[in-house]
Amino acid sequence: MAAVSNLTQRVAVAVVFGPLLLALLWIGGIPFLGALCAVVGVGTWEFYRMQEKKGLQPWTWFGVAASLFWCICAYLSDGYVQLLLAGLLLWLLMTSLGRSEHRVADVGGTLLGTLYVGFLGSYALRVRNFSGVEMSENGAAAVAVLILLGIWASDTAAYFSGRWFGRRHPFPNLSPGKTDAGFVGAVGGAVAVMMWGTRQFALLPIWEGAGLGLLVGLGAPAGDLVESMIKRDAGVKDASGVIPGHGGVLDRFDSFLFVYPLAYLYLFLLKAI
Repeated sequence: MAAVSNLTQRVAVAVVFGPLLLALLWIGGIPFLGALCAVVGVGTWEFYRMQEKKGLQPWTWFGVAASLFWCICAYLSDGYVQLLLAGLLLWLLMTSLGRSEHRVADVGGTLLGTLYVGFLGSYALRVRNFSGVEMSENGAAAVAVLILLGIWASDTAAYFSGRWFGRRHPFPNLSPGKTDAGFVGAVGGAVAVMMWGTRQFALLPIWEGAGLGLLVGLGAPAGDLVESMIKRDAGVKDASGVIPGHGGVLDRFDSFLFVYPLAYLYLFLLKAI
């Protein structure tokens, strides 16, 4: 009964918040910035909570604020990024001088949290507002939405292909449930969705869409593995329990944090060619 209840919660949350997230990503502007800040803020807090499980003392609220500022910088302009990073690092190093122990580890944990969640998460905004590649009107918004659908397709295909055909577990110490067939399914599902979507809505040439799908299919399981590594390192099963049936924000958005930076780099290179 507990498993059924957990599945019901997962489905209910997905049905409510999945379309909402897609809608906000399409709308963009302040509504999506607010949603992204909520995800990034809670995700950064979860990261620091896991660091505390290891006996560290990260600057939690400062790190959360810095993560939110990454998103605001991405929304306003790219010009603040280097200034923010320099100020963040200098402030952390100077304030660490007053601590009695774990000074360097606390600085490293705080900086990693805001870079991993805030900086990487801000790339969803950069993709959503991207310009420069030949696309139809509202093309960047459509590509950003399609990438999210590709992430979900990758996760779903990985689950079923791994369950039906998976035999070998390439990362048993990080994520015992991941199989070689699951990784193949993840790539195949993402490529199929991205090729279909970019072709159907005239967003990118079909082979460029396939290349984007390949990055989505590789980035999604990589992001999941990295978050599993962080949880294993902290000795926890879930990042938190804020999402019923799903665990924490990082448990649901780990792929999101990896895929959008890869997608932005890919679109940037297409623009440069």
